[in-house]
Amino acid sequence: MYFIELDNGVEIPQIGMGMAAIGSWQQDDGYVTDVLLKAMAIGYRHFDTASVYGNERALGRAIKESGIPREELFITSKVWDTEQGGKKTHDAFARSLERLQLEHLDLYLIHWPAPAYTRETWEAMEALYQQKKVRALGLSNFRKSDIEQIASFAEIHPVCNQIELHPYFTQQPLVDYCQFHRIAICCYSPLGSGFIWNSVVESEKPMQDPVILQIAEKYSVTPAQVILRWNIQQHRIVLPIAETLDEIRSYFLLNDFNLSHADIQAINNLNCNKRLGGDPDYVHKKNMTVKVPD
Repeated sequence: MYFIELDNGVEIPQIGMGMAAIGSWQQDDGYVTDVLLKAMAIGYRHFDTASVYGNERALGRAIKESGIPREELFITSKVWDTEQGGKKTHDAFARSLERLQLEHLDLYLIHWPAPAYTRETWEAMEALYQQKKVRALGLSNFRKSDIEQIASFAEIHPVCNQIELHPYFTQQPLVDYCQFHRIAICCYSPLGSGFIWNSVVESEKPMQDPVILQIAEKYSVTPAQVILRWNIQQHRIVLPIAETLDEIRSYFLLNDFNLSHADIQAINNLNCNKRLGGDPDYVHKKNMTVKVPD
C-alpha cells in the first residue's frame, strides 16, 4: 500500500475507495456495505464518503462488521453546501459521526466552495480539529481564489484539495499551485468515467484512448491500472469507484509495474480540459437544492 504524508504529519493511503453513488445515488443498504466489505478484504483502508452521498451508515456498518482496528482505517467525509456555516457545520459533522458510528474522522472536507460561508465553516472545522474530533482538514473542488481566501485567515491550513482529475482534465495549474503550497491532491473520477448525471459514452472515456491502450499493452495491465499508476507516480491520491470484485482488486493492486517518464508525459499530453462533473464557478446554486438524507 502506498502512503502520502500530509502537511500536518498524518499519513493517508494513496489508493482509496470513492463512495459517490455505489449502486445508485444516495443508496444506503446491505449492497453498499457488502461492496465495502469486499474492498476491505482486498486491502483497502481508505474510504471517501460525504454527507450528501447518503451512504455513511453503510460504511459505518462495514467498519463494524469488518473487525478491522479503527486505527488502521482512514475515513473521510465532507460538509455539503446546505450545511456550511458555524453551528450548521458543527451539527453536520456530529450527524456524520453518528451515521458512521465513529468517535473521530481522519479527514473532513468542505465539499464545494461557497465563499460567503467559507470563513465560518472553516473556523468551525478548526474547532473540531482542536477538539481532536478530526485528524486533518481539507477542501474539495476549491479554486486558487478559494484557497487564497482561506489562507488569509486560517490558523490551521488545509492539507489536501480533492478535485476532478483524469487524463482528459488534468487541471495542471491548480495542481502545481496546491503542491507548491503543500496541499496534497486527491483525484475523484480518476478514470474519467463520468457521473450518474453526466454519463460518458464508452468510446469517449480516457480508458479507450489509443495512448492509454498502447501503454497498457506494453505493461500487460489494464487501461484503468495505467491511469491510476500515472497518478500514484505523481504523488496524487486516487479515489476510484468500484463495485465488482475484479474492479476492486485491479484498482488496488498496482505494485507490479512503473510507468516511464515518457509514458507519464504522453498521458499528461492527453489533457483537453474536458470537465465531467460540476464547475465550482456555477454549481453552488444547484447544490443548494440537493438535500442531505437524514
